[in-house]
Amino acid sequence: MTLTHTRTTAALLAALALLAAVGGAFAVGGAAAVPDARITVGEVGASPSGPTVGERTALNVTVSNSGGSDAAANVTEVRVRNADGDVLDSVSGVGALSAGDSLDATLWTAFDEPGAKRLTVEAVANQSTSGEFVTVSRETVIEVRPTQVALDLRTRALDPEDLRTDDGSETSAGDLGVGGIQGIFGGGGGLDTGDAGGQGESPPIADSPVEVTVVNTGTTTADRVSLRAVGTAVDGAGGADGSGDGAEGSGDGGDGAETVDVGPFVVEDVAPGEERRVIVDLGPLDRRSDVTVTAAFRADTDQRNERGADRTAESTVTYPVREATPTVTDATVRETADGAVVIDANLGNAGSGEMTGAVVSVGDAPGVEPTPAGEEYFVGTLGASDFVGFDLPTAVNASVADEIPIRVAYTERGVRYTETLTVAAPEPDDDEEAGGTLGRIGAGGVGAAGAVASGLALVGLAGAVGVAVRTGRIGGSTGRRRDGSAP
Repeated sequence: MTLTHTRTTAALLAALALLAAVGGAFAVGGAAAVPDARITVGEVGASPSGPTVGERTALNVTVSNSGGSDAAANVTEVRVRNADGDVLDSVSGVGALSAGDSLDATLWTAFDEPGAKRLTVEAVANQSTSGEFVTVSRETVIEVRPTQVALDLRTRALDPEDLRTDDGSETSAGDLGVGGIQGIFGGGGGLDTGDAGGQGESPPIADSPVEVTVVNTGTTTADRVSLRAVGTAVDGAGGADGSGDGAEGSGDGGDGAETVDVGPFVVEDVAPGEERRVIVDLGPLDRRSDVTVTAAFRADTDQRNERGADRTAESTVTYPVREATPTVTDATVRETADGAVVIDANLGNAGSGEMTGAVVSVGDAPGVEPTPAGEEYFVGTLGASDFVGFDLPTAVNASVADEIPIRVAYTERGVRYTETLTVAAPEPDDDEEAGGTLGRIGAGGVGAAGAVASGLALVGLAGAVGVAVRTGRIGGSTGRRRDGSAP
């Protein structure tokens, strides 16, 4: 009897302990029995899912009353605690739940440091049957990222023709949006894609378009983004009308004069990982310019400390892009019976752009007499990989001159350029017969010695770029191709 009594007592105590444990899952500090309202807290969703330090974060909570509950419940409070037990936020009077119902609540918080943050969400409900309070909880871990404010700006020079469709019509702003470009800002063409009152073709959609891509590489939103473009002349660039003397052979002959200043233009906010592509039209631009595009912005975290849009990102692009590359080939330099020197060569275009209004002349150098003003040799238009023959007479003191500079002036995309190429001067030789003496043919920039190449050589492009157009009469004989045919 004693043994039987002991086993019965032990079994009863185990059953009571199990019942108390089950009840503890639904009630805190209350009755040991299973509550009539079976309240649960679902998965906690954070928005944004990976918040940054200082970023206001929403915790979306769903509280449910199981369909098997014996009672309804009134959810009186939902709160969130940190790992130390401190209440970070709470909401009261959430609502009533019948069996099988659920409701949503949103809690807000922010984090001072990066790393994994363990939070506990609690829901408190009052049971309709007994009036007792039930508290249930659920833990969640949120990974907090450090704040990184970073905006990357990318620029690319375009030709106005790039904004036309395959059939030659102008692209509208809507069409640009389909291609990922959100709009066109500034300039002379603007967004006017009409037919100019039915008279001829419509004006170009942009005079000098530059594609600008704004990329948010940070961890927080770039807010109040605005773009501004400022350009200064380079390569001693003068106007297409011939104003502004080119700095021949300098490479950095620009006078730094401001050529364009457009903006600011407002761009949409850019979220982390997103990008915005727009066209900034620089307007009418007749001088080659280094254009700096600046994006001013602020991070969304700056709003709390009233910081303005004083953060910046920059990118520089040269406009217009130079695609024509003049070169002198198959050059021979010979002396005539009267002691003059004649340069017989081809002017070629080794680039992909079109050269128009090309003119060649002999430049000034020690021992070399330059071509008189107004007597340049007019070549005309040279497309990509095209060439035209020319001959230029000059006077050369062979004992002083090593090289003869050949000035090539041309227009590309409305901008006038002057470049200086060189050929070698004839070597002084007392035994040479008058007439027919073949000079040394050189390659390289101004000041470089030419190499003997049996009278024929490829003359390289000097690093010098200037911009000037001689006024007056264009002289010289009719251009010809190297095979003797007319251009």
